[in-house]
Amino acid sequence: MSTSTIYYFENGLRKVKPYYFTYKTHVKSRWIGKTVHEVFTTELGQDSDVTKQEITNKIIYISSNQGMKGGPIEIKGWNNLVERKIQSHDLIYNMKHIHEPSVAQGLELVKKTTKYTSQSSTDLSIVFENDEVLVVDKPAGIPTHPKGNYRYNSITEIVKHDLNLENIWPCHRLDKVTSGILILGTTQEGGRKYLNIINNNRDRISKQYVARVMGEFPKDEFAMNCPIFLVNTSGGYIMPSNSRNIPTNSTTIFKRLQYNQELNQSIVLCKPVTGRMHQIRIHLRNAGHPIVNDYEYNPQNNSTKQHIQRLRNQIELEMYENIYLDFPSFQEHKSHNLVHDETEVDIVKASKFGTAEIQEKVNKLVVLRSEMVKDMKDQYNKTCDICNRPLFDSDINVDEEGIWLHAFRYEYSDIEPDSSFCFETAFPLWCNI
Repeated sequence: MSTSTIYYFENGLRKVKPYYFTYKTHVKSRWIGKTVHEVFTTELGQDSDVTKQEITNKIIYISSNQGMKGGPIEIKGWNNLVERKIQSHDLIYNMKHIHEPSVAQGLELVKKTTKYTSQSSTDLSIVFENDEVLVVDKPAGIPTHPKGNYRYNSITEIVKHDLNLENIWPCHRLDKVTSGILILGTTQEGGRKYLNIINNNRDRISKQYVARVMGEFPKDEFAMNCPIFLVNTSGGYIMPSNSRNIPTNSTTIFKRLQYNQELNQSIVLCKPVTGRMHQIRIHLRNAGHPIVNDYEYNPQNNSTKQHIQRLRNQIELEMYENIYLDFPSFQEHKSHNLVHDETEVDIVKASKFGTAEIQEKVNKLVVLRSEMVKDMKDQYNKTCDICNRPLFDSDINVDEEGIWLHAFRYEYSDIEPDSSFCFETAFPLWCNI
């Protein structure tokens, strides 16, 4: 389908017409020894009957022997895959009729001043552009690049569509829920140049975020140095997958900018020295000052989804308390960062994740999430006429798609001043407290 016809706007949302797409997924180490049906149902949360039907219809299949002599070999059909265990050299194919989630339309649709011949109005805020790079102020609630159920409703695909570009190369990433500076290469050479700068000059790169958090944040600047992990609610395992040897040097520097006593909320400057998954959000939660509207790390309402997140946070905080017993420095406010510390920690062992007490809570979490997904299917009680997949309400709650965390500055200081750069946005309106 042409991207010129795939988007439509409704109820203040950018929506995508359903389409077909074939996913090719490399095997993760924890999948080895499991069946395809088991992975799709227990780890990816797909309905068991739908998964069996798609394996039977050869929509889901395995290409084995990848990169080996005599390969690849396609293995298709339920009878061939029902008991066949996944191996390290497998590639999993999955053709899907995609129903993408909606994303917020964002700003008013306008024609932007840009050298590119825009084929449509756009709600993207362009911070900077030259012959190599395009810098945008990413709205909260939109993923950086295609991932999971999002493809066309990602920043890279929206930029390609709105500015009529054939390709785009993201030079780094921002979490879906985070807004702010995002650097995109408009040529492969430009993308590679900025990617190399970012990856190979860690000591000269400065990223600055602003967050609105709960409580009266400490006045003095401090560094938090603590390993980052989370518990996956679908499969009940620790993320990231290298949980036996997680780096201990995950470091964020914090400084309070403002405090509102009536709201009992603070505006905080956050400078991540490393860039682990959800690092700022987890460090703020662990410090006792979670982001005000962070529905994953500071769940507030009484919905089932928020109840599950509350239980997950309780489990993770209990695991961190166990870790602090062996590594008390992880909860200290330091006057300097320890990014050059190359030590690692076995999170499974230190957090006592394998104990019966914690495993009982994790198993309860997984069951509750599975029941929530089933209840959602029963609530909407709609299936696609083409692919027979359950359909959910695509009119999202925009307030739950983004959080008060904004990347307002991305700076590189080179020995040669002409090679340096600094991209910056204004603070969001939610900073006015």
